[in-house]
Amino acid sequence: MTLLTRGSPKLAAIAAVLLPSSAAAFGGRCHSLHVSASVRTLSVLRVRGGSSSSSTDHPYLPISLPDTFEERQEDVHVALLSVLHASRVTRHLQPLGSSDIQTLSKQDASPVTVGDFASQAVALHTIHNTFANSDMYIAEEGSDALRNDEDLLKKVWGAVNHVHKGDLNSKQDLLKAIDFGQGIGEEYQPSLSKRRVWALDPIDGTKGFLRGRELGGQYCIALALIEDGEVQVSCLGCPNLPLPSTESTKVIPYGAWSENEVKDDTSNSSNGLFSSSRGCLFVAVRGGGCYEIPLHILEQCLLGHTAAENSIADLPWKRLHVTANDGTAKLKHEATFCLGVERGFSDPKGTVLEIARVIHGPDALIVDDDGITDIKNSLRLDGQGKYGLLARGDAEYFLRLPKDGYVDWVWDVAAGFLCLNEAGGKMSDVNGNAIDFSDIGKGRKAKLPDHVKGIFGSNGGTFHDELVRAYAEVNGSDD
Repeated sequence: MTLLTRGSPKLAAIAAVLLPSSAAAFGGRCHSLHVSASVRTLSVLRVRGGSSSSSTDHPYLPISLPDTFEERQEDVHVALLSVLHASRVTRHLQPLGSSDIQTLSKQDASPVTVGDFASQAVALHTIHNTFANSDMYIAEEGSDALRNDEDLLKKVWGAVNHVHKGDLNSKQDLLKAIDFGQGIGEEYQPSLSKRRVWALDPIDGTKGFLRGRELGGQYCIALALIEDGEVQVSCLGCPNLPLPSTESTKVIPYGAWSENEVKDDTSNSSNGLFSSSRGCLFVAVRGGGCYEIPLHILEQCLLGHTAAENSIADLPWKRLHVTANDGTAKLKHEATFCLGVERGFSDPKGTVLEIARVIHGPDALIVDDDGITDIKNSLRLDGQGKYGLLARGDAEYFLRLPKDGYVDWVWDVAAGFLCLNEAGGKMSDVNGNAIDFSDIGKGRKAKLPDHVKGIFGSNGGTFHDELVRAYAEVNGSDD
């Protein structure tokens, strides 16, 4: 087996990988294969502790990757492990039903929970163990609230230790890991060749997280690697998102649990946190496509792997493609809108409803039992998991039109951007212009350009053109 390294003594060695092309659909478990020089070469990444004071290795994921990811294996392995750890700790913390889970409020009134802090700590710690000071980290949370609230810090520390058996050895390690995302305590030594920035939203869709699992409360861990202004790798971990074509994809609210699922969850005594019917992970590489895999399969590999480095799992990666945009699968007036639950943020003026009326016609809207007007053909959920639904063909339109003057943070957009684009879809601003990430990381810049007044996502082609045209018509100009 030929080993490749990036030249750092802290980085794990990686073997070249070739994945059988027949892995096109979900199924099966975390199967072990043995490397044979006469058959094919597969990859294993061991992510080693970044501190010389620690003798504990992180668990590694002995898994095969799609062959289209060959040029980005190290980055993808680390991203997968990071998001898997964060998905597990947040799945452990998300309440079954809506509850009074402790929250803080940021300046923009958005809530922060124990889950946000725990997720950011394990995710950035995992990445930093491999890409210590050569990469930049930009993430949503800082540790100030924890440093000023010992009770809250104990809760975060307890949650991390309950699920994550890595080498976060102290509360100080936890606080330091969180602050990597703010550039605090980091001896950043940028690569001479590329500006590499990891952008993380530890819980994108915190209100969905608080809504609880049983009601289908959706959120995701959103991670993207941006190199010199181009999104190169992205990963969306969606712990409560139903797998394709399962029962919960057909109910309102989207993703709500059935009685049987609630019963199975409360009686489950296994080590695994994810069921076989929900928990999805989307991963994309620029030029390499977008793939989906159930979280429970990755979790099986994490919890059940053998220590032998010649044992590797051949996983059922499913390559995703958006709904065909040539009219053969759906016509534009039949397209499904995939929108946020919190309309006061994503559509404060009701513009999206008017756009739907332009595209779908006079019968586009309905009034529900509570007297609320909505789009007849729509799904509503929190977080960037919406981009995953577009990528796998469950919906065709996404719109995010925040209040005037608001500019999106990179962690709210970048991961979903690449997943959608690599599945054949398109993301743009409201005028159809490409999203510009070129300044991200310069002086720790973490927001999109000021002229981006909203985000449109679609399955591309004439569908996207229709979205831009409808927005201009509703606004009365080309803006």
